[in-house]
Amino acid sequence: MKASTGFIYYISVTGVTGTRGPEMDETRKNVGVIRTLTKLPVVVGFGVSTPEQARQIGIDADGVVVGSAFVKLIGEKAGSPDLVGNLEAYAASLKEALR
Repeated sequence: MKASTGFIYYISVTGVTGTRGPEMDETRKNVGVIRTLTKLPVVVGFGVSTPEQARQIGIDADGVVVGSAFVKLIGEKAGSPDLVGNLEAYAASLKEALR
């Protein structure tokens, strides 16, 4: 990791993303281990879909990645005139959770 630049992307769920949430205790422990190995920022993704999950992960990580939950919401609201508003509200709830 000495030659790394940018950030470390910790994948909190093995398997298919969006099918289950991260195990918070394991994620917290592993982010701590990564921090002992590098000074790079640590970003956590995969399985993060709720504001509460983002809040908990954000306590230990430098960033949180949410992807599949947005794709799922788009699929659920496709064709709806409220699609953009729903996406904005969801993004705002994640942002608020990380404050």
